[in-house]
Amino acid sequence: MKIIDFYHSLLNHKIPIIIDNIQLESYFKKQGYQTIIFDKYDYSCKKIAFAVISDYSYHDRLIQQSYTSESSLIHLLAVRYDASPQVIAYSFEKLLSCDLVQALELRNKIYEQIAEVEDELYLYDDRGSKLKCLLSESLEVLNTEDELEPGWFYSISEMLVSGILNIQNDKSSFSIDGTFFFDGIIYACGNAQVKKRNQDALTYLLEKVASSKEKYIDINENTITRLVLDGSDETDILLEIDYVLERSLSFTEIGFGCNKNIEKNVNWQINSIMNQGVYGTHIGIGMAQSSPYIDFISQSMKII
Repeated sequence: MKIIDFYHSLLNHKIPIIIDNIQLESYFKKQGYQTIIFDKYDYSCKKIAFAVISDYSYHDRLIQQSYTSESSLIHLLAVRYDASPQVIAYSFEKLLSCDLVQALELRNKIYEQIAEVEDELYLYDDRGSKLKCLLSESLEVLNTEDELEPGWFYSISEMLVSGILNIQNDKSSFSIDGTFFFDGIIYACGNAQVKKRNQDALTYLLEKVASSKEKYIDINENTITRLVLDGSDETDILLEIDYVLERSLSFTEIGFGCNKNIEKNVNWQINSIMNQGVYGTHIGIGMAQSSPYIDFISQSMKII
């Protein structure tokens, strides 16, 4: 099935939603959707479903199911971000309001532009951002296909983002230098232990960024050297987070959001993966396993 066909089926309430608690069941039923409790879904069936996961125990079970499942799943792993009903509702509303045809066309166009870059990509904006991105000969990228393969699990962000990743090691795909002015952040934790250890610092950072007018990071050799919020050096808050366990403050992703429909109403006080897809540029640190993943997101810097 093509991604766009999945999306139209979701909009028309023809795709079931897998959920892991009763409160979510109530919300999605009110929206007119068929819901299936996680424990009752048959992963051996060759069908397509949308999964919303709010609990780490089900998060881990979903990952295990991905190795043997015959179903194709698009998932919102809300527990990695904020699993509160209000934030899940915000994320789902932003998904339904997307012009996915436009987003996929833009996603593909950006990937084509990246493929044409020989080794250096330069990005600017009117606020003073200036990034030099050195690209390797072989790039690790997010999903570039428009087709959903049987048995595969996909994040909703794959539909709305063109991304280059440093998965193998630091600078395996790219290296960034420069200054990056941004509008907001999101963060993700791959397990409950990482979230518990870092929740206070992450909450402080999200709120501080959302309330600040001028915010930027200085980057040298693919690593954050300074975080400045309204003239105050806030780098220490990043150093309090568990990044010593995973790549330190080096960048693991540079991505380009393709969702133009949330440009004017994105809420930076909300930690939602849907904010990552806003039309613009984001750069991320961490791997979300031993340490949190943080995206710094700019709506003013665009590759096009």
